[in-house]
Amino acid sequence: MSNQHYGPPPQQYGGPPGPPQQQYWGPPQGPPMGPPPGQPPYGGPPPGPGFGFGGNGYPPPKKKRSKAPFIVVPLVLLFAGVVSLYLFALHAKQERRNNYSSGRPTYGYTTPTPAPEWNPSSGRPTATRPTQLRPTQPRPTKTTPPPPSDLDLTARNKIYKTGVQKSVNCRAPNLAPTSEANARKSYAAVIACLNKAWPAQVRASGVQWQGVKMTSYWYSGYSPCGNMTLRSFYCGSNRTIYMDAKSHVDAWKKYPNYPAGKNWVRAAMMDTTAHEYGHHLQKVTGILSASHRLKYQKSGDKALEQNRRMEIQATCFGHVFLGANRRTLVSSGVRKQLVYINNNSGDEYDVVRDHGSREIQPYWADRGYNSRNPAFCNTFVASSQYVR
Repeated sequence: MSNQHYGPPPQQYGGPPGPPQQQYWGPPQGPPMGPPPGQPPYGGPPPGPGFGFGGNGYPPPKKKRSKAPFIVVPLVLLFAGVVSLYLFALHAKQERRNNYSSGRPTYGYTTPTPAPEWNPSSGRPTATRPTQLRPTQPRPTKTTPPPPSDLDLTARNKIYKTGVQKSVNCRAPNLAPTSEANARKSYAAVIACLNKAWPAQVRASGVQWQGVKMTSYWYSGYSPCGNMTLRSFYCGSNRTIYMDAKSHVDAWKKYPNYPAGKNWVRAAMMDTTAHEYGHHLQKVTGILSASHRLKYQKSGDKALEQNRRMEIQATCFGHVFLGANRRTLVSSGVRKQLVYINNNSGDEYDVVRDHGSREIQPYWADRGYNSRNPAFCNTFVASSQYVR
């Protein structure tokens, strides 16, 4: 049985100018040559060819040509040649300036691309490759996945995929529960064994393990979840198992010399401790809180059925542990009494149908004990006839 207290659900969360034109100089222009105008003042032979004759009957002496052209023309040509050579030299000098590869200036920060550097050994400029900026890809926005639903936590919990439980080779406590103190020691020995078996399997489901506490009470138990009389229960708000020691001590005292009776008490103490520990497993895996939320959404028989699914699963989880450690923890005498207890437990002996009938109690206890696998304890996907 359990009495739970739950808090709120987790809160989700860019050019030089061209060469100068050279001047060419021709010969100077002189006056026209020929005879003077008019007729000569004397007679003579008829005119013949030529320029005429002199008055003495002989041809006139040849007129001496001026030597000035022979002096001036060479000087002019010499001057023109000197000027031409000067202009040619000036033009060649300008051409050399235009073809000279001088060092490039060092550009400042305003130049976007560096100039190529001259490498004398290679004979060709080595250009500095511009830095290529890779486009920045936008990072995908991480989204927080929604929390699992109550149906996921109950019907599809990862604890069902953790496989068969291994034995931890626990031994049954050889204690006589003649007092509350001795009964509490017996409970503690079984709790210690449960703490060896379940935490690793819970972590395998991806859930952080949370420890459990245990205490005993005499007649009435007081907890943050409420009070209980002569009934063992689990309180989720402080993760504590409250064991009804008085009922077990009283039953032990009834059978001082009856071995079957003592095995019955041992089996009852072990079965109850494992069942309440099953509620702790539901608590740390999220099944317990989700089951209660689903229950509160229902009413009447549907709400009671939801509660029975939770309680029957706790019984099945307890028997997974008992089945995994049957060789060292459960003697043949205790095993017989476990079967008897499961066949004679149910809502028929109580006033509310919230734990399951005596017909289905042994069904789920045997499933857990024989399989040793929590996957066989998924009561939340079973049909109603198996959780009546």
